[in-house]
Amino acid sequence: MSQQKKDRPKIFDHRHCVVCGRAIPPNEQTCSPDCKEKLEISREKEKKSRRMMLIIYVVVIVILLLLFLLRPVP
Repeated sequence: MSQQKKDRPKIFDHRHCVVCGRAIPPNEQTCSPDCKEKLEISREKEKKSRRMMLIIYVVVIVILLLLFLLRPVP
């Protein structure tokens, strides 16, 4: 078994592209300008989605508070 470990090639220090998964140098985040552009587009979409969810939550809370505060007292 120790013979098999010695025969294996060593794996160089690397990371994987966050978009496509290819091996890249450790100081990089993406492997190409195309992947970098896709990553930026994805992050912008995620940002917009978070903002919309926050707006929806705030609107729902305001509506619930108004309904609670404006209900007639028996």
